[in-house]
Amino acid sequence: MIRTVSLSDICSYVNCKTPVEQIQLVDYVSTENLLQNKGGLSVANKLPSGKVTAFQAGDVLVSNIRPYFKKIWLADRSGGASNDVLVFRKLNDEIYEKYLYYILADDRFFAFSTASASGSKMPRGDKAQIMNYPINLPPLDQQKKIANILSSLDEKIELNRRMNETLEQLGQALFRHYFVDNPEAKSWDDVKVGELVDIKGGGTPSTKNSSFWGGDIVWSSPRDLANQRCHFLMRTDKTITKQGLLKISSGMLPAGTLLLSSRAPIGYIAFAGVDMAINQGYIAFLPKAKLSNYFMYFWLKNNIQKIKDSANGSTFLEISKTAFRNIYIKQPNQLLHNKFQYKAMIILDKIRDNEAEIYNLASLRDALLPKLISGEIEI
Repeated sequence: MIRTVSLSDICSYVNCKTPVEQIQLVDYVSTENLLQNKGGLSVANKLPSGKVTAFQAGDVLVSNIRPYFKKIWLADRSGGASNDVLVFRKLNDEIYEKYLYYILADDRFFAFSTASASGSKMPRGDKAQIMNYPINLPPLDQQKKIANILSSLDEKIELNRRMNETLEQLGQALFRHYFVDNPEAKSWDDVKVGELVDIKGGGTPSTKNSSFWGGDIVWSSPRDLANQRCHFLMRTDKTITKQGLLKISSGMLPAGTLLLSSRAPIGYIAFAGVDMAINQGYIAFLPKAKLSNYFMYFWLKNNIQKIKDSANGSTFLEISKTAFRNIYIKQPNQLLHNKFQYKAMIILDKIRDNEAEIYNLASLRDALLPKLISGEIEI
């Protein structure tokens, strides 16, 4: 029999603290390394000072800053979390921890949390109100069946992500073999990047003119790459109209364009997975050039520090298109370039296919989740 209870009836917040010295970097969770849209966890850049919230395997961690970003992780190990990460722990064995995770991964929970949030720039959910969230609690065996269906989709998503990490490492190793560790490379000519690639910038239509926004043209800012773990950018937060596109001098860029964030911060890299327009925070590499975008993708990855060293700015570092064009690059042997391009294309095409499947699986999971949790679909 399904019971309707409050979140406080099945779990509580973990408030136990532990010195940060007892936490490894890979076991630290903050709002920065929790990934948006239920993307899981990445490795933090640094540890804080003082004490952090101690969590354990089976706890559910949710970012309480800007709840609409949907940052959540089911802990598979012990560690420490920042103060702005809520750590939920089940109260007893009447609740299956994976079912608790999916209750909190439901878009309706994030909407409930967002509705309770206060603060203009960095809204935080009301911790007391969050615990009033109403849930359906079926018998334990039903909880496990529901969680197992949803986790099978998540496991496939994670498998694809790990496969892409391996493919990325393979591509990096091939690039270094051909163009870094190759003794022949020392004799290649030093040429300005601008002589070998075709780059464009972007723009932002006036946000005060509503006729420029909300159309069917994909428009991207580097924030899209900050919020997604992807090699191929398929979806963005905002779209523009045809009138808005006319306000961007670079116009519509074709799928296959390589994007590099040029400020705040420098270094996000991805391919445009669809035709799109971009803002001024990018340097965009058009597909047809003397150096292929497959080559340039891995070159950028291997030379990001050189690119940052060419940046300037008082408020935040930015590299201009002019400064980028003047960076020197070893012009590769054309036969090696073409050979690498072919192999890199196979690798990156497989990564793109995996990311498309990740998107489809996540969409299926998010469609099924509320129906299974609510009992609309019976197991």
